[in-house]
Amino acid sequence: MEKIPVNREQNREEVGSKFNEMDYSDFVRFLRDKIRENENARFSIEVDWAGVEKARALKALLDQHSSRLHIDSATIRATPEQYEEDVNVFESGVKWEKI
Repeated sequence: MEKIPVNREQNREEVGSKFNEMDYSDFVRFLRDKIRENENARFSIEVDWAGVEKARALKALLDQHSSRLHIDSATIRATPEQYEEDVNVFESGVKWEKI
């Protein structure tokens, strides 16, 4: 059986609003359900700064589950002051969008 190439951009869904609405385990479950519906699903997470705990949760999600949960990118929109609250969050894959 021949595999048909998948366009990642076409299957990418931005799920940042869901991330900010849900707790960590519910969000992981949400992504798993989406992948069960469409095994080619890809995700990007773009959120506004919602505090250090939420930023750390996004970093943990990216560190622990990015490949398994098809997460292509994670971006937090934050001021320089918010960025400085936890610089380490942005050191391992989570992108900072300066506002």
